[in-house]
Amino acid sequence: VILNSDHGDMQGDHGIFQKGPHLYEGAVRVPLILSWPGTLPQGRQYSALVEQVDIVPTIHDLLSVPIPPRVQGRSLLPLLSGQCLKDEFRAGVYSEYYNSNPAQTSPLRQPTYATMWRTRTHKIIVYHGQELGELYDLELDPDEFVNLWDEPASSQIKQTLMKQCFDASVFTMDPLPE
Repeated sequence: VILNSDHGDMQGDHGIFQKGPHLYEGAVRVPLILSWPGTLPQGRQYSALVEQVDIVPTIHDLLSVPIPPRVQGRSLLPLLSGQCLKDEFRAGVYSEYYNSNPAQTSPLRQPTYATMWRTRTHKIIVYHGQELGELYDLELDPDEFVNLWDEPASSQIKQTLMKQCFDASVFTMDPLPE
């Protein structure tokens, strides 16, 4: 059994209802439940950073089927079996919003293209084609209310996270054909 959602619902968090071009935790941190009695450990909870693209290679791995080179993501089995620590599974997770509903675009509302990179300690959201962005220190501000994007003291972490976010976006491209 696999239970997952493609996005959360803001439920009034940050004054936002439903979903949209917002990459706050309420929208991007979604449940993932895997159950296969006798095969997967039961009753465990993990706080490791994982992505939805990790589901397909995990299924392949569970079924002992080779993972095709085109499949993105990593099998969760090393994490689930205790072969790697939660902090070692992924350094960060990537998410994107690419104007998924252009029918709602009006002259008053510009399309939104955003990418997010989240590590255990920080999150950056880059709004492409704009000078806007969001940067949060999730250890000091887990509710994401203090945007550090324009803070001079945060310029080094901002630059590091922007590079990691850009790398993550490039690595989502299909590797085939060579």
